[in-house]
Amino acid sequence: DTSNNFRTNDTIITVVAVNQPPIIKLNNATTFGVDPVASSDVAVLISFNVTDAQGVGDINVSKAIVNLTLGTPGTSQFRFNISRPDASSEFGTCFNHTEPGPGSEAARVIINCTILLRYFDDSSSAWVINVSVPDLSNEIARNGTITFTYNSLSSIAMPYAAVNFSNVFLGQQDVPSSPLYLNNTGNDDFEGINITAASLVGTTTSSETIAPTSIVANITNSSAGAGIQLATSAVNLKEVESTGGNVTLIHGHTGAFAPNADKGNRTIFFWI
Repeated sequence: DTSNNFRTNDTIITVVAVNQPPIIKLNNATTFGVDPVASSDVAVLISFNVTDAQGVGDINVSKAIVNLTLGTPGTSQFRFNISRPDASSEFGTCFNHTEPGPGSEAARVIINCTILLRYFDDSSSAWVINVSVPDLSNEIARNGTITFTYNSLSSIAMPYAAVNFSNVFLGQQDVPSSPLYLNNTGNDDFEGINITAASLVGTTTSSETIAPTSIVANITNSSAGAGIQLATSAVNLKEVESTGGNVTLIHGHTGAFAPNADKGNRTIFFWI
């Protein structure tokens, strides 16, 4: 703030310039789309100018914040990815520099922030870019008018390509195989998992086989061979043994086990 004193007929009049908050102008943020990357992060670059009536020296650049939000705070669907210069963040980084304005325009601080979206962040056209920058008097400028689309990605990975019955001995019944892991490495939801089986053929004696109908599959690791009997045509897995709805594979962090064991990953068990 600045003050100027004027003396008129021995009366002192003080004129005080009212502090004004900074002004934010987003440079590259128009409506756009972002494609997820399977089992990884994707960087979103947000670039914006900041000017201040009191000059660039009044802009508190270290407190600039950019976040990408979706949904309503306090709800399970709320997403919040943030990037700020004054603290390290797993979601991104910010850098800035000062440039003189073109012609008679004021100098400005240009801030470039990279914010990371995770592969399991929700697909939506309602993601909002929120930018806030304070000045040294803590007058805060905000800009939250731009939305963008995070596209949908259907992707599944299997950490292990095969299962085996290496723990089965001759004469045993109802013995489980090693488990098969399915990881949802995108942000789409799968409404069913089906399995098409083929006969197990002996590697030493190829005439010896085990039919698909001798194998069952479930997601609970239930004993005594409970589950869905396999066949040479597609069979849908069920949430509860051989009954209930179809098994789903919901998007989420593949490392998010209990209490979110049904999100991001599912485990399938086979029994002979």
